[in-house]
Amino acid sequence: MNVLLTGCRSYTALDLARRFRDSGWNVFAADSVKFPVCRGSRAVKEFFHVPSPREGCREFIAALAAIIRSAEVDLLLPTSEEIFYIAHGRDELSRYCRVFCDDFEVLKSLHNKWTFSRLTEGMSARTPETKLLTSAAQLKELGDPSAFAFKPVYSRFASEALLAPSRLPEDFAPSADRPWIAQRYIRGLELCSYHLAVDGEIAAYGSYEPSYRLGQASGYYFKPVHREKIDRFAAELVRKLDFTGHVAFDYIEEKDGTLHVLECNPRATSGLHLAGTAGLMKPFGTGGERLPEVTGGKLTVGGRTSSVNPAAIRISPGSPGTPGTPATPANPANPANPANPANPANPANPRNPRDPGPGSSGPPKNPGNPVPAEAPPMIGYAMLANPFYHGFNPSGIRRWFNDFRHGRDVLFSRQDPWVPLLHTRSLAETAFDSLSRRIPFKDAATADIEWDGETLN
Repeated sequence: MNVLLTGCRSYTALDLARRFRDSGWNVFAADSVKFPVCRGSRAVKEFFHVPSPREGCREFIAALAAIIRSAEVDLLLPTSEEIFYIAHGRDELSRYCRVFCDDFEVLKSLHNKWTFSRLTEGMSARTPETKLLTSAAQLKELGDPSAFAFKPVYSRFASEALLAPSRLPEDFAPSADRPWIAQRYIRGLELCSYHLAVDGEIAAYGSYEPSYRLGQASGYYFKPVHREKIDRFAAELVRKLDFTGHVAFDYIEEKDGTLHVLECNPRATSGLHLAGTAGLMKPFGTGGERLPEVTGGKLTVGGRTSSVNPAAIRISPGSPGTPGTPATPANPANPANPANPANPANPANPRNPRDPGPGSSGPPKNPGNPVPAEAPPMIGYAMLANPFYHGFNPSGIRRWFNDFRHGRDVLFSRQDPWVPLLHTRSLAETAFDSLSRRIPFKDAATADIEWDGETLN
């Protein structure tokens, strides 16, 4: 079986490529940059350079369709923000292979921070008080700006975010064409989660604390955590939307344990590095199996969706199987990853024997902060670049060294040893784009695949 991964500049795409390869698939990769990180991986059989979707959506879709036909691709799996363009062209692409993403309008409602805040009403975790700003006149109604976090409705990596500012910039001017939100600012512990969902059920998940990060932007050290409230909220939302695809959330947890969900990213994020391989691969089968049929982007079995178990996964002896009841994600031993053996006492989550997993009744067996027994994933070169993250003092350096020693680099693999070295090409390409476009490095990393609400033809 052949899979085509897009957005293969991301480390999550690299992780997926390796897992698909280990599961018997032939992995192809496509991106609109010339040297994405996946291009240096042995897991990728062939790389295709495609047009930028932001600069030409039709050309992008046509290029993917040509690749799918020529490489006889069975599954198209987007991983980053190119997913919006793929969802927009899904009807055409679905003629040639299975396209694993939800409807464009559903993704749009999750990506838009204002409409997402409306979706959480009545759920177990809600966004803090959120106001839509479409004119400068509305700012007078807010009062003290330091009580709010200000973000563009469409944004990522905390780009342009103003967190509890004492005063707003003079040129701050939200408009109907470029709306912002003002969200009540809450102090607490930042948490993140990633989920792979199929027909409203969660197949794989990973939650973490971004304990090292670049300013207020992306993290690069992902400390595994478990919160039953996160599991419950994610299950509620994907069931509410009958969602299929990647979905991720950012949270704030107050000292008293109250959990607030801040925003949603309907794409793969770093929590994927903590998800079990069996759960990630279960919706797709092994490389030698026939793919389930798909209608309208949803997984079906035998040409129709099962009403008892829509995803046709995760049902095992003793698992709940009635409609509306979240089943426990199965995650048996992964032969390709002997470092992560199965836990017979808890097959739902072999990474954490103390975590009953989503769908389990009763409180966690280790209340408070049950942390999975898993080496924290990290971006190794980013960690090495800042050994003084906790201060230029012996205790701070010891803390950094201890964290670095216990982490596992998401780039390096003994079966794929040249990726970190070849990745310097990716960094150089992004640096060149940053300088030539006169935009920050982190913005240059995704500028050609972002979607900020523009009309697509």
